Amino acid sequence: MKRLHRTQILLITGMIFAIFVSHLPVMYTFFYHELTGTPESEGGRLQLSAPDTGKTIILDGEWELYWNRLLVTEKQYNVPPDLLLPVPDYWSRYQLNGSYLPANGYASYRLTLDGYSGSRPVTVYLPDFGSAYRVYIDGSLTSESGTVSKNQEDVFTTTDAKLYPVTLSAAKEHEIVIEIATTRFSGLYMAPILQSYDSAILQDSGRNNLRMILFGTVLFSFFVLVMLYILTYRKNNRSIWLPVIGFFVLVRIMMTTEFYHSWQNMLFFHLSYEDTNPLMFLVSFVFKYLLIFLVEELLGIAFSRREKLNFLIYYILLYLLYLFIPHGFYNRHLTILLPVCAFAIETYLFFKVYHNRHRMKKYGLLIYWGTILAITGLIIDCYYINGNIYLNLSLSLLLLLSAYLMILSMVSAMQAADVYRDFAVASAGLEQARSQISMQTEYYDALREQINEVRAIRHDVRHFIGAIRQLTEERRYEDLTEFLSDYVEKADPAPLPVFCENIVANSILGYYSLCLKKRGIPFRCTCQIPAQLSISDSDLCIVLGNVLENAMEACGKQGVHQTRYVAAEARNINGQFLIKITNTYNGIVNQRDGSLLSTKIGASHGLGLQNIKKVVNACGGIVKTEHNAETFTLMVALPVSYDAKADGIPSPYKP
Repeated sequence: MKRLHRTQILLITGMIFAIFVSHLPVMYTFFYHELTGTPESEGGRLQLSAPDTGKTIILDGEWELYWNRLLVTEKQYNVPPDLLLPVPDYWSRYQLNGSYLPANGYASYRLTLDGYSGSRPVTVYLPDFGSAYRVYIDGSLTSESGTVSKNQEDVFTTTDAKLYPVTLSAAKEHEIVIEIATTRFSGLYMAPILQSYDSAILQDSGRNNLRMILFGTVLFSFFVLVMLYILTYRKNNRSIWLPVIGFFVLVRIMMTTEFYHSWQNMLFFHLSYEDTNPLMFLVSFVFKYLLIFLVEELLGIAFSRREKLNFLIYYILLYLLYLFIPHGFYNRHLTILLPVCAFAIETYLFFKVYHNRHRMKKYGLLIYWGTILAITGLIIDCYYINGNIYLNLSLSLLLLLSAYLMILSMVSAMQAADVYRDFAVASAGLEQARSQISMQTEYYDALREQINEVRAIRHDVRHFIGAIRQLTEERRYEDLTEFLSDYVEKADPAPLPVFCENIVANSILGYYSLCLKKRGIPFRCTCQIPAQLSISDSDLCIVLGNVLENAMEACGKQGVHQTRYVAAEARNINGQFLIKITNTYNGIVNQRDGSLLSTKIGASHGLGLQNIKKVVNACGGIVKTEHNAETFTLMVALPVSYDAKADGIPSPYKP
């Protein structure tokens, strides 16, 4: 109950974390001017109160728009603006001469900066901008990205921006002009940044170093997922969805604005960044849809074929909607709405997981929280690339997806370790079964030897009777007494003990009674084990054999002059089959974190305890240990199933 309550809290906390963390930067941007005191441009002019703040300034607010004009390139300085547009925003949301501007095209933005001066070189650039642009300060080029052209076929976009230093004059007014050409993104949807050139270069260098480290982590995690899938020898224990999801995460990272220019020529055939947007949406939608299979296989929560089909149709419709709706209409109405709709599956998965939390598999919460991090990164990136976040969070998606892949690879490694551990336990169980067969064989050999001795006695009984008659007739009574004593001593083998009705249990108890007798260790047994039990003979062998072997080994470590014994009890009582083994020992108990550890040496030792716990847990029973300075007691309680009772197993023993 406590575990389910804790799971419930962690699931709800994860959902709250994703919503709160992803929207916190949006709220900061919404209240940016109130929190920082930075002015906002009005009427195409930004009035600064301080002459040189030395800080980064976000140039948002109203800019002048010159449609189908390149002011600096074509030297058109004295023409009036066509519109005053808010920045950041899409120009396709606004009308010129009664018609909405198209998503594609070229234009110039102009802003007059009043009250800014300084001696240090500065630059103005657009962080993580997907369209082609050139930025000028007082007519000097300060940054550029891609190819700006009036011909749409010549427009080429990339995410790699080149920055140039510009030293401002002593004039109080400075003019910033941005020439833009785009095939679909329509204008300054990201806010331009005015910054010291040295600071901009330093920050970019730091981001590059961190970017390479994170990408190396991502590649390593993906490699681990692939190798673990290949090396896992048991097909029913390996998941193809982990490396598949890892692949789509890797591709999605390569398509971020931070990385695309690195792979633009190598992997994406020098494709313009704006043209890869449909592929980026496709990769994101596929990744979201695959979360169903991740939750199903790794969390253990099943989805019906209808659920899978419905979400498949849903994402296909969303994608077709994105492909065929005109870009201008999309920029006006769907830049936020469609990505929000794409997160419907995450909401559904949360309620599905929450409702079935009691079925969650091992490591399920770890996978859940890794997915929460990935979803948080996708939400932040969605807001960021649409200009709704002023903070530079270009690395947020990379960072959170890197953490997600690391968690997936770690879980995959732990699952592989569990497989090998189960194999080791199963191997130990097989070795134990062989040992039990050997015990039973040895016990039956002793029984057969005793039977043969009885047969020999019966065969010689006529000679025995003849000798008695002869001595009696001759009245040699002293010789008769001596003869009988000698014969009884030779012909009376010690009977093998019968401890219970259960053949398997009796052979195990009989074997260890003989072993303990050879070692001079007393053995007391009060076992009432019926011929039929609710557990299998193999499970009974594992539990009873391992317990008795450990008890015998513990007694063997004591000195010969110390009190030593092994006592075994077993019976059905109150609907449970109870086994209690008590033995003396040397007083040394190895424990770690409250769990017992084997004192034996060897690779296979210590697995007996695991085998006992595995069998008992599988049967729904419990294992309990008690010890003091002299004795150690292990108790096992196994429930008597109703099916077993119906099959003729005796009713629980009642003293």
